[in-house]
Amino acid sequence: MRTVARRFTGCDVLVGTASLAAFCILAGATLASDGVSELDVRDEIVTGVRRRESETVTEVVAASPVGPGTSVGRDRQYDVVVIGAGVAGLTLTLRRPAGLRVALLTKGVLGESNTRYAQGGLAAAMGADDSPALHEADTLAAGAGLCDPAAVRALVEGAPDAVRWLLDAGTAFDQDGATGTLQLGREAAHSRRRVLHAGGDATGAEIERALVARVRQDPRVEVFEHAFARDLIVEGGRCAGVVAELGVGVAPVAVRAPVVVLAAGGIGQLWAVTSNPPGATADGLAMAMRAGVAVADLEFVQFHPTVLMVPGSDAFLVSEAVRGEGAYLRAKDETRFMLADHPLAELAPRDVVARAIQRRMLADGEDHVWLDLRHLDPDVVRARFPSIGAELRRRGLDLAGDLLPVAPAAHYAMGGVVASVTGETSLPGLLALGEISCTGVHGANRLASNSLLEGLVFGLAAADRLTGEGKAPAMPPLRPGDDDGRETVTGQRHELAAVRETIQRTMSREVAVVRDRSGLDRPIYRLRDLCGVPPAAAIRDVAEVANMVLAAGAIATAAAAREESRGAHFRADVPALDPALDGRHLMRMGAGAGEWRFGSLADALAVGAGVSG
Repeated sequence: MRTVARRFTGCDVLVGTASLAAFCILAGATLASDGVSELDVRDEIVTGVRRRESETVTEVVAASPVGPGTSVGRDRQYDVVVIGAGVAGLTLTLRRPAGLRVALLTKGVLGESNTRYAQGGLAAAMGADDSPALHEADTLAAGAGLCDPAAVRALVEGAPDAVRWLLDAGTAFDQDGATGTLQLGREAAHSRRRVLHAGGDATGAEIERALVARVRQDPRVEVFEHAFARDLIVEGGRCAGVVAELGVGVAPVAVRAPVVVLAAGGIGQLWAVTSNPPGATADGLAMAMRAGVAVADLEFVQFHPTVLMVPGSDAFLVSEAVRGEGAYLRAKDETRFMLADHPLAELAPRDVVARAIQRRMLADGEDHVWLDLRHLDPDVVRARFPSIGAELRRRGLDLAGDLLPVAPAAHYAMGGVVASVTGETSLPGLLALGEISCTGVHGANRLASNSLLEGLVFGLAAADRLTGEGKAPAMPPLRPGDDDGRETVTGQRHELAAVRETIQRTMSREVAVVRDRSGLDRPIYRLRDLCGVPPAAAIRDVAEVANMVLAAGAIATAAAAREESRGAHFRADVPALDPALDGRHLMRMGAGAGEWRFGSLADALAVGAGVSG
């Protein structure tokens, strides 16, 4: 038997200050040797051990979610609680059976989500020369042997009807002025022009606008902005709600419902450079892990190839659609290096393009390559990408006339909470939708413009399975002064900022586009040491950073365990794909230290079923 993975330690269990204990508990760690596990992926199962040898890195992951009888502040009751207000959460909220009362929790303001930042579009086989079968084939090819074919088929076959639902909801997709038909663009790894856009390059923002407008008109939806979900409530083997702060400075309350929908979005803030908004700190993933919900494919994180890199400016994603319309990638000497890397050149799958850019940057000694649209009609470019053009002008660049400095950045998590195409997870009563979920449709590498589609199609499917049975009694809305006191813990935020920066710097250096065994060992040790930083800041900030520590450690663990290169997971020390791992997902199941094993997603879902009862 050969141990092939290093383990993440949530905190240094030998140090026992009060502040350290508090941080470790929030991070989901225990302060005892119980529950330590060692991963042997060749045996495909983890057994509990009590090991502290210096040569072995172990994992200490958390205890338990909030248990029976929880009452933190004043309980609130709904029929459905939705955590997250991107396309997935909004779609389920609007499509749910009439009469169900919904609490919709969003970490920022309503309308601010990863969906809003999606420039590229939404893929659907709606062209005369296209079909769901072709869309399916492209999705499977991009997924590198790890897609679930049945889930992919459900996605692509549901796409046209889902687009029509969006149109009925008021989404204004771009149309051909002469014919009135929907405009269809092409993006990387698509064999046909099948990507719908809105406002040229503001597709996500338009979808979010339309759905938010409908939600605001729904009297049975109570929206809580600036909310922070802390942990799932589990009673009798079911998810029964969530402990959450329903506003800034508001004490946590138990928000209960027969159905909880986890649609909390992405994890991009674990890296120093990301296309994701500030709230994407892996809160949903960490909550699920603490509750023992099955998660899978955490090692597969997509790095978008073309994020603008201008010194002194925030990262800004330049859409895949720009290359779809003919833009070139050029090296320092302005050669088109992608011609030698892949038959599809700039239209190769994202993982291929990101690695090619990384290699070229190293060879040239630069922190970027060039994105070039100078050979394209400038009027067409400016009309097709108005939002990108405007943003570049604010940064002193001309989209059509300048070479644009770009580099890969953390963008999308293919892995997450294991879920069916209708959202069911291994924990009855809990649904997972959108980027937080792992349904098998993306495999090892997501096809461009399938992300909005997944949240939409499976959000509709999940809503259609809900019933009006078991409705909760009405409760009065939360009023100022009902919070039973406000958080009073304040202090030096720079300490937590330093922890956050260490996480991001470590993940960017060691768990990025290209990884190797020795590099993956380092973040596990570094993340363990972060628990020595006192949590002298607001409790919400501590919890958020603790979530980042837990999620980052799990991702590093999974990346070390998968000893092959596949899709977005590339190991320089094992650069070949292992056919024996086709269709084999690395999953973590169970509370506490959890159990890691390779298997099928169906195995994980078999331990729990349904959302009613």
